[in-house]
Amino acid sequence: MLRLRYFFTGYLVVSIKGTATEKLINLAINRGIPLWDLVRGLEKAIVKMDVDSFFELRHLAKKTGCSIKIIRKAGLPFFYSRAFKRRGLVVGGCFFIITLYLLSSLILFVAVEGTETLKEEQIRSLAGELGVRPGVWKAGLNKEELANEMILREPSLAWVGLNIRGTRLVIEIVEKVPPPVENDMPGNIVAAKDGLVTEVMVIMGEACVQEGETVSRGQLLIEGVLIPQSPYEVSEDVGIPLPVPVHARGEVLARVWYEGYGEARTASVNRIRTGKRSVAWNVTLDNRSVLRVGHNEIRYANYELVSIKRRLRERIFQIPVEIIIEYAYEIELEQIQLTLEQALEQAAEQARILAELQLPVGVSVELVTLKEVEPGTEGLVGVQYIIETIENIAVEEYVITGGD
Repeated sequence: MLRLRYFFTGYLVVSIKGTATEKLINLAINRGIPLWDLVRGLEKAIVKMDVDSFFELRHLAKKTGCSIKIIRKAGLPFFYSRAFKRRGLVVGGCFFIITLYLLSSLILFVAVEGTETLKEEQIRSLAGELGVRPGVWKAGLNKEELANEMILREPSLAWVGLNIRGTRLVIEIVEKVPPPVENDMPGNIVAAKDGLVTEVMVIMGEACVQEGETVSRGQLLIEGVLIPQSPYEVSEDVGIPLPVPVHARGEVLARVWYEGYGEARTASVNRIRTGKRSVAWNVTLDNRSVLRVGHNEIRYANYELVSIKRRLRERIFQIPVEIIIEYAYEIELEQIQLTLEQALEQAAEQARILAELQLPVGVSVELVTLKEVEPGTEGLVGVQYIIETIENIAVEEYVITGGD
């Protein structure tokens, strides 16, 4: 409370120097002079005091032989006095703060996100008709009401969201997806791949396969015909119902297998660099060697060759000069003997990768089977990785008639 009081009435931060500094502080306290935030040093002290008691403290300082110096004047009255002297700066600062506050309360930019077929200018124009434009107040925007009104005025919009990010209004839209146009052209449904049929669901047409049948790629599954139950269309000579060509629709679920094969050696060789190397530089002009510096013959029994090509920079003229740096690294061959289980594991991993690369996206695996296969070469083991899935193998195939 004391500090709050003197903040409004003003206070001084003074420095007291002298050998009798402690004596002066004791005398001031005995006289009832308020001192606070005392910081003592060697023959020095810094205290805070009220303005009215300064002259009385200076009188005591003369008696004790100490010197007093005002370090800082603080509090509201002194702040007001300094601000009045620099009133131009204060007015300018206040004007800047008010302007900044007003500008931050306005929408200065309007952005549109999510457009595909519609144009951004079209969405901005629609928002402008509803009063959403640069210069409007943020507080005056009813975002939900504006979004609903934009959807009502533009039939192509499925969803609209208005987000304020600083002084930027972002209009996020989602356009309506037009329903697919149904093709009524007569057509059949055939098998996209080999499989074992597990279920046939016919919406339109006549099923040509049954559950448990094995089908091959391209085989007819659902024929695009509809046989009338009553003879509305009859042959004049025979008098039997004629099949009506239709666009076949339906699904055919089948078991489909994907296979991958992998091999691995029970004895492998690990190539390890020894750290020794030799370097050769070869300068070529139009792919013909014109200068070679370095080894002509590699002296290592086992080595690994790495080539790096550098082409001269082309500034004004095109110079077909290329520098080829050849590094020959000496290597040691280390024989590694694998157990049968380790070799089979490596082969199975290779086979798994090859099998999974054939899987369509989104198809779940029903069963995995591993089979050991005799590769026919000594020192090799083979593994067949079989993935079984259940998927829809039906694809449409249009029937081209003579009149079309």
